Amino acid sequence: MKVLEREIGTIEYAAGQTRTLPLPRNYAYDKLYIKLVAQVDIAGGSDGNPKDSCPAQLVQNIQIRANGRDVIKNYDLESLHRLTQLRHGVRPYIISLASGYAQGTDNVVVVHAVIDFAMWRASKPIDTLLDSAGLATLDLIVTWTGAGTDIMTDAFDGTVNVDSATLYVASLERVGVPAGSKFMFNKEYQIRSQVSATSNNHQIHLPVGNLFRDFVLKTHSDGVQVNTILNNIQLKSGTEVFKNRIAGFRQMDDRVEHGISVPEVVASAAAIDHFYTEYVLDGYYVLDFVKDGRLTESLDTTRLSSLELVLDVNSVGTDDFIDIYPSELTLPAIAKV
Repeated sequence: MKVLEREIGTIEYAAGQTRTLPLPRNYAYDKLYIKLVAQVDIAGGSDGNPKDSCPAQLVQNIQIRANGRDVIKNYDLESLHRLTQLRHGVRPYIISLASGYAQGTDNVVVVHAVIDFAMWRASKPIDTLLDSAGLATLDLIVTWTGAGTDIMTDAFDGTVNVDSATLYVASLERVGVPAGSKFMFNKEYQIRSQVSATSNNHQIHLPVGNLFRDFVLKTHSDGVQVNTILNNIQLKSGTEVFKNRIAGFRQMDDRVEHGISVPEVVASAAAIDHFYTEYVLDGYYVLDFVKDGRLTESLDTTRLSSLELVLDVNSVGTDDFIDIYPSELTLPAIAKV
């Protein structure tokens, strides 16, 4: 198969509205490259900071939908930016706001992310290409936030005006798919669970019936990623335990296994006055099953009656949440026309 790279199009900001970009249906998609460029004005206020990966919060939701009904990808841009970092071992391009609330006018901010169809860190990534040639429709659907202040933490008490924002979309596609080729679908979505009380038995029920490459957990309190909600993570089915990890240790292992670099800022007082530190990625935990790249190692739930996360959690703020992002592998189910 040959490689094709091309610019697909743009989606312009429309506060609180949903916009659709039809995707070409010629070849097999390896990935889409997403870049958000925005100009914002920050005024007033006496407290608060930009959220993680600001201005990603301007895009509340991204979907890839086929044939008008089959949702293959479904997540927010803030999380997708960090998922891209976990999958590819480098933080995607970003120009964010500095800490603090008095930022002035005409701030140009940028954030980049990748929507992967071909499986990351796999020995044969093309096993999950998205062959678009026989689809009736294939759309990228974006829901924009209606409030510019969504890019700031809950403590922020000023105003944010979005002068402009444009989402640029480009593709990497494979040309010349052999006739009769069948690919698994790499389906991604979000499951959200609220933590309302401290508990050593917080349960989240997960779907069964397919294969799972991994589950990524994201913990956030009052809109900020934190490491203080999760103490221990178990993934189990009945009495069979697939994962049982101390949460903080899992994050340390993620640094090595996924090539994550989160260094201390060299010019900071902490870096000058104390020993230099390399951090974990706040609020993210990866439960990966494909350690050597073979998708045959994916967690097979086709014969399981249940699958649940059993978590030891703390309630640390007003609004505490755990988001789960599965990578679910399904056999071809989107009908050709």
